[in-house]
Amino acid sequence: MKLHEKLSLIQSEFKAKKSRFNNFGKYNFRSAEDILEALKPYNAKHSVYFTVSEKIVLTDTDFPIMESIATISDGTDAIQAVAIVGVDLNQKGMQMPQKFG
Repeated sequence: MKLHEKLSLIQSEFKAKKSRFNNFGKYNFRSAEDILEALKPYNAKHSVYFTVSEKIVLTDTDFPIMESIATISDGTDAIQAVAIVGVDLNQKGMQMPQKFG
């Protein structure tokens, strides 16, 4: 089975609890830790592994930008998803990641 077929199966079966709560916005959310923990059973089942890496990207903005890359691999092929978010160093009220969506 090819990696994109494995990923499709995992996406159809995957469930991760929203175990965290944001008091400011009054909503539940999943953390990266929650998601990675929920993915563990699929490692052996589909012979894949998942990684997440993060780095600060230099820009001309007044705030740092963080880039996160999530990867699924079967040891031969890999599929990546990239997300960026601004980091508000003076965090008050709504956080910069919420502003970025």
